[in-house]
Amino acid sequence: MSVLSEKQQQVYEFIVEFVRTRGHSPKIKDISKRFGFSSPATVHKYLVALEKAGYIVRGKRNALVKLLSSPTTFAESVEVPLLGRIAAGKPIDESLNGKFVAIPKELLGCGQTYALKVVGDSMIDEHITDGDLIIVEHKETASNGETIVAIVENLGATVKKFYFDKGKVRLQPANPNYKPLLLEPEKVQVQGRVIGVIRKY
Repeated sequence: MSVLSEKQQQVYEFIVEFVRTRGHSPKIKDISKRFGFSSPATVHKYLVALEKAGYIVRGKRNALVKLLSSPTTFAESVEVPLLGRIAAGKPIDESLNGKFVAIPKELLGCGQTYALKVVGDSMIDEHITDGDLIIVEHKETASNGETIVAIVENLGATVKKFYFDKGKVRLQPANPNYKPLLLEPEKVQVQGRVIGVIRKY
């Protein structure tokens, strides 16, 4: 890896911390806001420099990046069960695979933690895309605005943002091409809260 300038190091450290606390990499606007950059082109310049230096691999959407191994990135990992597939779109059934996946130790939840493979694109604006692995902390309740895994009666398992309003549960996609599900509370069983996303480029 090449030596970084002071500002490049600051941008890199921001990305590392963002991934550690949010479970996904920042958008261009997140980096611009943090450092007061007036133009997306400035952020692009720093991301290109970090990629050339061997610290990240840039993605194609929303400036998502993959961190490459280095002394300042995640060194420890733990294994969690892969419990099958979950829909980010039309709900589908999840199925137990009996497999395990390694995740950064920092993404381990406080309670039972497991992984699900995402099918569909209804959560792309939350950085959850088709083929991603979501890391889920088991919970049976949810707060407004949380991204959750839920079992919907007669439909199966799905991942959506949760809202409770006027006696109804609204499962909100993060893609304008999809409509929310408006349901009676007894038809929705919360299974867990999404606490991280793992993506392969």
